[in-house]
Amino acid sequence: MLLRRFILISIGLILAVAAGFMFLLIAGLAQPASRKVLEGLGWLFLAVARSDAMQGDPPGSYLVLAARIMWWAMLAIVVAPIIITALIGEAAKLRSFLWNVGAPAIMTAAIPWLARSARSAGSAAIREAATRSAETQADQARLVLLLFLSGAVSGFIYWAVSGREAGLSAPAAPALNAPPSPKS
Repeated sequence: MLLRRFILISIGLILAVAAGFMFLLIAGLAQPASRKVLEGLGWLFLAVARSDAMQGDPPGSYLVLAARIMWWAMLAIVVAPIIITALIGEAAKLRSFLWNVGAPAIMTAAIPWLARSARSAGSAAIREAATRSAETQADQARLVLLLFLSGAVSGFIYWAVSGREAGLSAPAAPALNAPPSPKS
């Protein structure tokens, strides 16, 4: 039973991460706000690689840096929320749809705010948030919604594959009653 559960959890996590990543990739490319973010990152890396190439340095080091940043971002956005949810769900024997879909969705959507609060805390961050344009705030809201839906998709796939049976114990064998003794 334990081996079966381990296999279900592993397959569920692999499929959930793949589904969350594919959703984030496809929906992110369709969303103008995320295309702006990717475009800005692309121009930044192009400018840095070009300036180093002008100085004679090989530009390949920045491609490796870009790959590392994308790898760690994918781990933080797609992999970590579903694994944390699955571990807590297995430990606490939670198998509800709401837990398996809602928790990774909320955790994934909270990543931009956690990153922003780690970067800058205090009154300057509050003033900066208050002075953003409505368009910027709308773009950020769409990105948070995209992340929320990505977490919900991965959570749904995990729940469908292995979360429904989390914490279920094996059915008890029926008690065997002794037949009544014949009366003599």
